[in-house]
Amino acid sequence: MAIRPSSLLIIAMLALSIACSLLHLPLWPAAVLGWLATLRLGLTLPRASRRQTLWLGLAGVSIWLVALWRDTPTSLATAVSINQPLLMMFAGVSFLSMARPAADDASGGERHGSFWGTLAGVHLFGAVINLSVLFLFGDRMQREGRLTRKQVSVLGRAFPAAAAWSPFFVAMGVALTYSPGLDFLALLPWGGLAAMLLLGLIALDAHRLPGTFIGYPLEKGSLLLPGALASSVVVTHFIWPSLSIPLIIAIASPFFAILLVPSASRRQRLHQQLNEGLPRLGPQFALFLVAGVISSGLAALIASAPDRQLIPLDHFGSFAAWVTQGILVVLAFVGIHPLVGIATLAPLVQPMSPDPTLLGMMFLMSWALGTGCSPLSGSNLALCVRYGIRSRDMLRWNLPYALLGWLACGVVFALYAGWQAV
Repeated sequence: MAIRPSSLLIIAMLALSIACSLLHLPLWPAAVLGWLATLRLGLTLPRASRRQTLWLGLAGVSIWLVALWRDTPTSLATAVSINQPLLMMFAGVSFLSMARPAADDASGGERHGSFWGTLAGVHLFGAVINLSVLFLFGDRMQREGRLTRKQVSVLGRAFPAAAAWSPFFVAMGVALTYSPGLDFLALLPWGGLAAMLLLGLIALDAHRLPGTFIGYPLEKGSLLLPGALASSVVVTHFIWPSLSIPLIIAIASPFFAILLVPSASRRQRLHQQLNEGLPRLGPQFALFLVAGVISSGLAALIASAPDRQLIPLDHFGSFAAWVTQGILVVLAFVGIHPLVGIATLAPLVQPMSPDPTLLGMMFLMSWALGTGCSPLSGSNLALCVRYGIRSRDMLRWNLPYALLGWLACGVVFALYAGWQAV
């Protein structure tokens, strides 16, 4: 089975990242492979992605030049490898799309799923197989190539809401990378609470809309994959707390994907993943890498002037986290990816020694709400293009949800502050 050179580089990067992480060796050799794979895929990137990567990369290089001119003590090597755990995790998670459930058209006929089954299904499957869940559910729910407003509201919001807690979302890897000392198990209940509140808002908004809801019919046992994966991560992290969450996921995801994929289609799906799935990681890899250059550059610039306070705050508490989340959500509406916002913000906040759990909560809830609301997010753009939804309609529909979702997240921040005070 022939494999594309870019895919071979990504596979080698994944294997070397896992080996270096287990042996506590530097990650820069794996990072070099990640950069080479991304550069090879550069010409295949969409025009908008190439332009965004170029401008962000130039900004990151400019910041680094100023930091080096100021004799920063930070090593330039961090610009290459700071986000390597994210690339490792994302490459491993991409294999989970192999284990998507069968469409079940032959046996299902015109059978429709319930609203609650669809809401829970897209949230839980999305927590594991990520963006492909939108097409898996949407293609079964559409009529004449279109989805209703009620269907779009459920799919477009319930899927990214899983970013608040799912270890298989790259958002979790970002939170763990940019919130030093963050404990996944301490974060999990707060992220789960935020996701439940957001799902409640989604349900309330959908039920007030007129029309019949045509949902996705879930089969018995279809939630085995997300349940088994989530349980394996929690148990493994509890038994071996020294293993990082991105490392556990990078190891477990390909294993479970190959194990749980239907045997009749295992070879075909593996071939498809290696030759089509892995090369599609190019835009995400490029974004991760340039965001790492910006973030490391800002950290280097701050290190060159340790006495300068760039944010006029002495303490980063729950209220500041809530306000900052609102800013990140607004930035998402104008097309700034949450990863870029988080990578830019994190070095500015770190001098205040924020609570890692609070900071991680803020990052994850910003990602969950920002990508679920913004018509310019990857998931919502995919829905608009594939199912004939106008972006301005998506914007109009999601503005009230953004405001209510931000207020709901404020409740979680307030509860966390109260819990800390006890």
